[in-house]
Amino acid sequence: MIARTTEESSSLDDIRRTLRAAGLRVTASRVAVLRLLATATRPLTHQDVVDALVDNPWNRSTLYRNLIDLADTDIARRTVFGGLARFELMGRANSCTEHPHFVCTECGEVSHLEGVRVRIEGQELPDSVSKGEYEVQLRGRCDGCR
Repeated sequence: MIARTTEESSSLDDIRRTLRAAGLRVTASRVAVLRLLATATRPLTHQDVVDALVDNPWNRSTLYRNLIDLADTDIARRTVFGGLARFELMGRANSCTEHPHFVCTECGEVSHLEGVRVRIEGQELPDSVSKGEYEVQLRGRCDGCR
């Protein structure tokens, strides 16, 4: 048996508590996916998760179902950029919902536009837009594809 440090144990305990509080079963694959999202520096695609957990016995569909379960229970956020769903933990600082993105229509590259601010005004806006619950994506060809 491998001894865990106190930090690793408490992190694992936190992950288990988070899953149970959301009404999800604590499975090894779900713990691994949540731990991966917790340490990720950017939102991850399903393929990113598969690649990162390649040495484990879980198949692609199990990992995908885990991502969906985490998003459905508001542990993670699912955002679609460039036709690909990307997952990140809810409440993460500098979340991808806090800045617009540029998606290349040719190669699919997604660029963060962190220094760009978009102001939306109007009288007939849906409530979610008025509350700031929206994402902005600019689409076009990137400099490399032009």
